[in-house]
Amino acid sequence: MKQAFIDTLRRELREFSRRPRYVVLLTLGLVFSYTFFLTLMHEGQPAKLPIAIVDHDGSYLSRRLCHEIEATQGVHIVAVYDNHAQARAAMQRQEIFAFYEIPENIYADLLAFKSPRISLYASNAYLMPGSFSYKSLATIGKLAAAAVQREVLRKKGYPEKQIMGIIQPVELDTHPVSNAETSYQPYVLTTVLPGILGVMTLLFTVYKVSDERKRRTMADWMRTAQGNVPVALAAKLLPYALWFSLLGILGNIILFYYARFTLLGSFFALSLMVVLLVLAQQAMGVFLAALIPEQHLSISVAAIYGMLSFTMSGFSYPVTNMPPFLQAVSYLFPLRHYYLGYVDIALYGNGVAYYWPVLVGFAVFLLLGMAGAVLLSRETRCIRAGICACSDSSNLDVL
Repeated sequence: MKQAFIDTLRRELREFSRRPRYVVLLTLGLVFSYTFFLTLMHEGQPAKLPIAIVDHDGSYLSRRLCHEIEATQGVHIVAVYDNHAQARAAMQRQEIFAFYEIPENIYADLLAFKSPRISLYASNAYLMPGSFSYKSLATIGKLAAAAVQREVLRKKGYPEKQIMGIIQPVELDTHPVSNAETSYQPYVLTTVLPGILGVMTLLFTVYKVSDERKRRTMADWMRTAQGNVPVALAAKLLPYALWFSLLGILGNIILFYYARFTLLGSFFALSLMVVLLVLAQQAMGVFLAALIPEQHLSISVAAIYGMLSFTMSGFSYPVTNMPPFLQAVSYLFPLRHYYLGYVDIALYGNGVAYYWPVLVGFAVFLLLGMAGAVLLSRETRCIRAGICACSDSSNLDVL
């Protein structure tokens, strides 16, 4: 068995030396992904999003409101329009993401205690900039209302301490756990980038296994491994498991030491999660390649499965808010288990006593790989019997 493993490993290394472009392209793609996302989100949150003001009043209060908006980091006034139609047209042309409409005589109405209304319009055609613009302007609107109330109470002779008690009877002291700057980078990149690595590993594994069938070299592959399917798979996938694991660990070094994302737990434990993610994706790739004989169909299914893993992992939308059926389905994706392990290790600093269910989940995926090996062993028996010496999909029907 040892000699069979060594021979199969040498065979795969020779194959890689003849056709290294796929691994090189996947590596360059991962490097591009890290560079692109870290550069795109280097500020942590979108800043200076373009907005507009529709000022029907032109009073001291409206000008003060514009100055307050300009002082914020999230939005930036790019235009002041005369009417609602102009601002709406600019929003439809995607020149602005939101605008305030200040009614006429707002300052006079405030002095007369008539409670005027300021209208806020935000576009959700683009979810993130629309949401951020709305959040920034809504906060400014609340602060402006409190400032007006404070000025009124001052004119009535209330002391400053009593004024603050009336405006804000309960003061909220917020503490964002593990992300004091409320940056979007730790929320997004710590799962998206390992997810990209996982998808690449899955697709490449499906391709490598099914390519033996497509090129009709399955018989030679199994002959080199002396008919031992687990040995054949282990020797074939070992170099790529080591390479993709190394890329994942280097990626975590970039995220947690260069970009300084929060890491309260053990880096070794998080590296173990990366290795298990790679092995789980390889196991799933073996299972899909063995289950679906046609290469193009198996790669297509793997691509759909890989893309769904980003949605079902839970980093963008909470799994607990999904229907019960989808909550159960989410555990069929290795990225979901990696995300749970990352939260326990990096954000909470928990030990293995907390994330051991994640390890069990990864072990189940390795069992799926063994099931794929069982399916491939049927082809091995077929090859030994001489029924499908070419090992193409047209002869698999006899099984």
